[in-house]
Amino acid sequence: MAEALNLLTVLASPRLFERWCTQAPAEELRTVLQSRMAALSAFCAKAWGSPDAERFRTASPRVQSFAESLVAAPSGHLMDSGWNAQARECLDALGVPVPPGGWEAFEGLPVSSG
Repeated sequence: MAEALNLLTVLASPRLFERWCTQAPAEELRTVLQSRMAALSAFCAKAWGSPDAERFRTASPRVQSFAESLVAAPSGHLMDSGWNAQARECLDALGVPVPPGGWEAFEGLPVSSG
C-alpha cells in the first residue's frame, strides 16, 4: 500500500507528476497507475484489524471513484485535469496532511541520510 500512497502524493503534486511521466512510456505508467490505485481501492474497502482500518474504509468511496476515473480515461491519456484534485481528496480522506507550502510546491519527501 505504501507504493500506492506514494503514487497518490506524486499525483497530488503537479511538479512530481510531470517528472514521473518522463520515467517510462505513457501506457506503461498508465498501467502502473491503474493497478496501484485499484489495489489501494480494494484494500480500503476491506480494511480491518488495525487502528487505521476505519479511516481506510471511510476513504474507500473516494479512492474507488479515483481508480474508476483512471480506468475510464482515454487510452494514451496519462493526465486529466481533475486527477490532481482527486488525488488530494483521497490523501485528505486517508489522513495525509497537506505538506508545508501546499501540493503545488511539494517536491517530495526529504531523503533520509540514515
